[in-house]
Amino acid sequence: MLFAVVLCASALASIDMQARLDSRWPVARTGETLMLTGRVSGLVAEDAFRSRFVLERDTPPYRTRLSWYDAERRLLPGDCVTASAKLDTPHGSVNPGSFDYEAWLWREGIDATGYIRTMGQCDLPAIMSIDRWRALALERLEGMLAGAPMQGIIAALSLGARDGITDPQWDVLRATGTNHLVAISGLHIGLIAGWLFFVTRWLALRLSCGISATRFAAVVAFAGALAYALLAGLALPTQRAVIMVAAGLFATVTMRQLALTRVLAIAAIGVVLWSPVSVIAPGFWLSFGAVAWLLYLGRFATQSRVKGFIVLQLALVAGLAPVTAWFFGSASLVAPLVNALLIPVAAFAVPVILAITMLALAWPTAGGPLLALLSDALNLAWPALVAVAEWPGAAVDIAIPGMFALALAVLGVAVLCMPRGLPGRWLAPVFLLPALFGWRPVGDVIAPGGYRLTMLDVGQGLAVVVRTRTHTLVYDAGPAYRSGFDAGEAFVVPYLRYVQRPYVERLILSHGDLDHAGGANALAQALPVEERVGAGGTRACWAGEAWAWDGVRFSFVYPRPGDLSADSPSNARSCVLRINGAGGATLLTGDIEDRTEALLVARDMPSLAADVLIVPHHGSASSSSQAFLDAVTPDYALISAGWNNRWGFPAATVVQRLSAVGAQIRNTATAGAIEVRVSPGSPIEVESWRAISARAWRVP
Repeated sequence: MLFAVVLCASALASIDMQARLDSRWPVARTGETLMLTGRVSGLVAEDAFRSRFVLERDTPPYRTRLSWYDAERRLLPGDCVTASAKLDTPHGSVNPGSFDYEAWLWREGIDATGYIRTMGQCDLPAIMSIDRWRALALERLEGMLAGAPMQGIIAALSLGARDGITDPQWDVLRATGTNHLVAISGLHIGLIAGWLFFVTRWLALRLSCGISATRFAAVVAFAGALAYALLAGLALPTQRAVIMVAAGLFATVTMRQLALTRVLAIAAIGVVLWSPVSVIAPGFWLSFGAVAWLLYLGRFATQSRVKGFIVLQLALVAGLAPVTAWFFGSASLVAPLVNALLIPVAAFAVPVILAITMLALAWPTAGGPLLALLSDALNLAWPALVAVAEWPGAAVDIAIPGMFALALAVLGVAVLCMPRGLPGRWLAPVFLLPALFGWRPVGDVIAPGGYRLTMLDVGQGLAVVVRTRTHTLVYDAGPAYRSGFDAGEAFVVPYLRYVQRPYVERLILSHGDLDHAGGANALAQALPVEERVGAGGTRACWAGEAWAWDGVRFSFVYPRPGDLSADSPSNARSCVLRINGAGGATLLTGDIEDRTEALLVARDMPSLAADVLIVPHHGSASSSSQAFLDAVTPDYALISAGWNNRWGFPAATVVQRLSAVGAQIRNTATAGAIEVRVSPGSPIEVESWRAISARAWRVP
């Protein structure tokens, strides 16, 4: 029976996966401009520079995520749109320890991404939908709470729209482990269903209506849960929550004595049948893991309600901490205490916030003052949460090094939470050690004289992390954009935490262009940086300076003071760094171009030879001259370039010249992050993260 269930589930997942792959915009047509007509689906995300929305159509691509820069008008869900758009296959940067954007696009059913070149005129009238009603409700809510600090929190709890929550507010929520309280999911929908069930059942019993009070209450509770989920946009977390509520209510209505574990299993099967792609969502494992953990803890519940609740909260957060750290790379140490206080408050606050918001939207005269009062009350309470978030050590950044360490950590917490007197509890700290101290296989240990160089996939920019046995160097920190995206925060910092390097001895910024230096400030704010050299640093990177870490020699090859003048272009100011270990040498070149290359060949040819070359200027045709490549003679040429970038990097002529000198070419656009392992007495190893962590949704 179990084999049959697994076989059916696998077949269903395969069918769903193939359907998603078939509807994707082909890689061969990436960059093509197409005239699209469709309707806006879901809420429109807006910032100071662009609008982002999903365009739904009846023909492929069925769902396209479009950006409209400097939008001429405000769009609403259900609006008909005709636009000329440049389309891409769903694609994102792939780096160890960072957010998987491609997986998110896959879960959302996005078949293509792109941006609008020109907006046309569609004469079809807008259609009403739940999302359009939500958007109009948000507009009214913004009008009533204009400028109120808690506007985003209220919108998130009532309408499932979290774009209004500011970055500082998110930081507080993450640090205190309360971000789940503002994301409508199982907790919120379960609260609404629970309140409706017990209140309806109580009323039905008192009124003696001649119908089953339990069944009637279950129907009302499910209707309320479904309505709240629709109000929140019926995203994957809310779909999952509705199915879980339905499973529990079904067991109640049928009066069957089903074990809670079986009800949980039925809910999980229902979620997978409804949406097989749910299994790759962190929320799936956190939701079902939390309920399963509560059932496990319930076996050891104490008789004291107050003490039992406190212990339950502590154990619940502790049990979910390894899984949370696995998915998000951080855990809140104050979360048990804060959640023990706020979850009971949320049990009453969420229905009240929802009721007041609905009243204000339907009857502003009566509900408006109550909504303002609610906003003021939340604003008064917020500083207390901020104070807790600012405690030293309120949250820790921890990257669990592999599935083995995760499994041991979960087992360790389970053993730790066993009742006193049961043998084996002393093993719990042993199981937790690999996750806490970053245990890794012996093969990952860097030998003296060796180093690891990782070129991160930061799109159109450059960020390289070099690790010796005990030291860390970062060469450039990736781009930052006016939209707010910062590669330093999104990729460099998570990677350093993933490899257990929370301290940077030297940050070298080759030059001041934003695609190289944009992420530097975010890196310096998140992690201690001992010294900053180059653009914006405490000192320049003059040729002749050298140092050694763990048997690995670092030396600047360019520039010399006389090489630069006041009018020297930015690219010509790039710091050129050579790394020489017992197993091979690497040359990092920034954005130098052919004139600088000619200068280096003329005077410094012996110092240019390297086994690995970080190709200058992302593979631009103005760099990587034949004479320079002949001087370097690299075995490997690594290119950091954006997928389908508008400059066409790397240039075909550069690729031809690199191939002619015998270099094996790797490009972050197609390889993801690239790691180079240089070890004494061993051949150089080069691995791409897309190959290491291959997934069905990854392109190419």
